[in-house]
Amino acid sequence: MKTKIISILSFILLMINVNAQEKVKDSVPYQQETSIQEVVIDGKKPLIKTKIDGLVYNVQSDPESKSKNLLEMMKKMPYLSLDANENILFKGNTNFKILINGKETQLLTNNPKEFLKSIPASTIQNIEIITNPSSKYDAEGASGIINIITTKKMSDGYNASVNLGSRFPKQEQNAGFSLNIKQNKLGISAYGGCYLKDNPEINYQNSQQTVSNNLQQNGRTSGKGNGGYFNVNASYEIDSLNLLNVQLGSNFANNKSKDFLNSNFSQHNILTENNSSNNNSDSNGKGFEASANYQIGFKNDKSQLLTLSYKFNNYYYAVSSITDFQNKLNGSSSNINQNNDNQNSENTFQIDFVKNIEKVYLETGMKAILRKNSSQYTAIPENFLNSDEFSNKQNIYGAYFTTKFNLFDWNFQTGLRLESTDTNVNFTSTDTKVDQNYFNLIPNISIGKNWKEHHGINFGFSQRIKRPGIIRLNPFVNQSNPYFQISGNPYLKPVINNDLMANYSYNHKVSLNLGLGYSFSNKIDLKVSTYDPATNITRTTYENSSSVSRLGLDYNFNYPVTKQLTLEINGNSAFFFIKGKVNDIEVENNLFTYYMYFSANYQFENNWNVSSNLEINSRMPAGLQSTSNAYTGSSFSFSKSILDNQLSFSAYINNPFNQFRKAVTETQGTDFYQNNYVRDYYRSFGFNVTYKFGKLRDEVKSTRRKIENNDLAN
Repeated sequence: MKTKIISILSFILLMINVNAQEKVKDSVPYQQETSIQEVVIDGKKPLIKTKIDGLVYNVQSDPESKSKNLLEMMKKMPYLSLDANENILFKGNTNFKILINGKETQLLTNNPKEFLKSIPASTIQNIEIITNPSSKYDAEGASGIINIITTKKMSDGYNASVNLGSRFPKQEQNAGFSLNIKQNKLGISAYGGCYLKDNPEINYQNSQQTVSNNLQQNGRTSGKGNGGYFNVNASYEIDSLNLLNVQLGSNFANNKSKDFLNSNFSQHNILTENNSSNNNSDSNGKGFEASANYQIGFKNDKSQLLTLSYKFNNYYYAVSSITDFQNKLNGSSSNINQNNDNQNSENTFQIDFVKNIEKVYLETGMKAILRKNSSQYTAIPENFLNSDEFSNKQNIYGAYFTTKFNLFDWNFQTGLRLESTDTNVNFTSTDTKVDQNYFNLIPNISIGKNWKEHHGINFGFSQRIKRPGIIRLNPFVNQSNPYFQISGNPYLKPVINNDLMANYSYNHKVSLNLGLGYSFSNKIDLKVSTYDPATNITRTTYENSSSVSRLGLDYNFNYPVTKQLTLEINGNSAFFFIKGKVNDIEVENNLFTYYMYFSANYQFENNWNVSSNLEINSRMPAGLQSTSNAYTGSSFSFSKSILDNQLSFSAYINNPFNQFRKAVTETQGTDFYQNNYVRDYYRSFGFNVTYKFGKLRDEVKSTRRKIENNDLAN
């Protein structure tokens, strides 16, 4: 077994699937910038640092990073949590952006869960949680931005890491590694990996009641898949004032699923329909991205930087499914064959300029995103063909101005961003066109103050835009379930989110971070379900018909009881106020929610580490008409490092007391009630192995500004 593991590690290293470890730094020898003070929350090993626009979580200072993947670690971080389906929530919201080393990548746009689960937290340096992004960022991302920093230093020579992980009984395996090489003026960093999954069969149920009808469905589903990703970044320092940076990346994902469903439909307590269906579905995705950044310094003013950037990315995603139906009452049969091909591409041009004027830091720039989304879909029920081609062209032009300065011992960061959006939607088969042109002026302001070494307070206000992505816009109708149809809405419009926030931090022996926030949006695009009594079909799509507001308190508390034992709690409590219209009838979905994640960690001698966690989640809103059920979870893990912390082993068990979890989503319509129940595997166990080696001395340089297309919602 030992020989086999060593062989696998060697094979992975030869593949050069690596983890990009880029750190943003100027190419000039000295960059004067107005100092924005930070508050160190933990004296000996700083775990959290607060900034004027958010905070930084030092992953390497957390002992649990040796035994958890990056997705699991986010449960411990202020403002973040995971829902029952392992989707990340930022202040209870799914609308935010994730960056790697300040840049957006397709990996975190198209398939973030699988990517984050495949990365050991021990290979990550910091996580920046930006609660009030400055105007230099695109206006998209209603809750904020998560920026993953992969490394602290990259120097002359090389360093690398390889990792393997596995989880059962869902049979999920992942492997990956990172590599950094620096020689004189040339630096190369890269990251990559792959994953396999073979999820066993699970059971689910659907039930729906109306005044006179009753629907009961029982199903079984299973799936398997694989994916991989690769990204390489090369920087060449032409001279002390000129720096060229080039990045290339690619990724793929393949998934197969099988689904069996039995349906019983009754009218006035009399069984009128009894049918079964078998569905086989395949999905395939592949993407490519490339960017170039050229940074120019100035001899007479070391604070000045001019950066010219270009980025191209393309992603193709196809889904095909065949569903066979069998009517048990009359013995008849039918089938439906559905295909949906999606193509997304964009070209981005950007120019940025930074300069210090005495003690004031200024930054300004312009940007153009030329984006095209297209979808070609067909549905063949029996001998009837239903098809259409959907095209969505969107051009976004932006300009920004932001500044930082100190006044009367207070730190200020403020700016404006202007964005003009031109959208053209076209349906080929019907020759139907939709044009949307709008202009947004987005303000931003953050104010902070630190005093008596241990205290810090910040206030902020920002507006953000939520633009619908291709999934919400695509009008393709999924008809694999005969009683439920799901589709997107190409007529959706963008939404403005307003966010008011205040943050307090304290550091002495204990650390405390409190964030109070109020956010609100009107005409937001939420799912809306309507029941048609003529066909007995429930149709679900997205509509700009709701308003949402959240008043919440996010908190994080860390207490080192002894040098070995540390206790921590991360969580939030919030009121959600959701209201809208369905068929011109007012609907409200107001809810008080809470999330708590308790963690205890004990460090033994000889680099042994043991931790335990308890997670408590309340009932959550799942849209205008839906809620998801409450649940609890627990986990235990241990890790061991040897060879001067170069080689780490860890093992864990999640939810040892519950083999399955019942996930329940309830939907209340004006004339129907629906209950969706899934019985999924909850107990799991697995292991991770990480090996780090090599040594670097001088940092690989990267352009200070680069393209960050964080304007689009998933």
